[in-house]
Amino acid sequence: MIVQAQETTNPKIVVPLMLAHRGLSGLAPENTLTAFKWAVAVGADSTECDVYRTADGVLILSHDQNTKRTTGIDADITKMNIEEVRKLDAGSWKGKQFAGEQIPTLEEYLKLLKSTKCTPIIEIKQSGTEKDIVELLAKLDMTEDVFIVSFISKSLAEVKRLEPRLKFAHIFSWKVEGSAESNAEAFATKLIAEADKAGTNMVSLYHGMISKKLVDILHEKGFYVWAWTVNDVPRMNTLLDWKLDNIGTDRADVLIEVIKQRKK
Repeated sequence: MIVQAQETTNPKIVVPLMLAHRGLSGLAPENTLTAFKWAVAVGADSTECDVYRTADGVLILSHDQNTKRTTGIDADITKMNIEEVRKLDAGSWKGKQFAGEQIPTLEEYLKLLKSTKCTPIIEIKQSGTEKDIVELLAKLDMTEDVFIVSFISKSLAEVKRLEPRLKFAHIFSWKVEGSAESNAEAFATKLIAEADKAGTNMVSLYHGMISKKLVDILHEKGFYVWAWTVNDVPRMNTLLDWKLDNIGTDRADVLIEVIKQRKK
């Protein structure tokens, strides 16, 4: 089941509605090939990974720079070589059935998704990796098949400089003092200014920042609005009501069922 977003802004860009956050990470160990295979299997139309680079220059998938949370080993992944990274067990923390799951490379992730209808979404976690990412996408002939996302404005601007054809979204997470609704206008002004610096009309927001008013303002200004990370069914329905362009979740399987029920 592939679900495309409604055309709320620029019709030239088709944004996947559903984003499997780090793969089907609610059920499988995040940022592993199993998690991405499961995301594809349940019908997610996009899935997101996080990218760092090893000391010997290999682009690998990890949300954290330190590997302790997902492997039990207290180490800086950017100071390890690929052979050391491959020895880590990135699955046992999620369950015995995932023991021995390796940390994959970005190239493995992209090759896995290339023959599917599931769009790769790459989050840049480490400044300085932009050129390597752009070159890998060119090598695999996938430049126009992916989205790049990041909290790092300079990384997004560099990606755009290196490869203007790439599509990308700026990620934001700001503390909400008061209600999201009361902050909507202030948030919109700040978001637009920051996104303009990076050269994008897509913003990916922590869902607690989002109100219908904010979505309406941003859509009116020609922006796409993404939300992360939404695992609660009532919240999924609310954001779908507000016509979000992309919803990230650890449970893509649940979001798919919510969308199916709404169509009945």
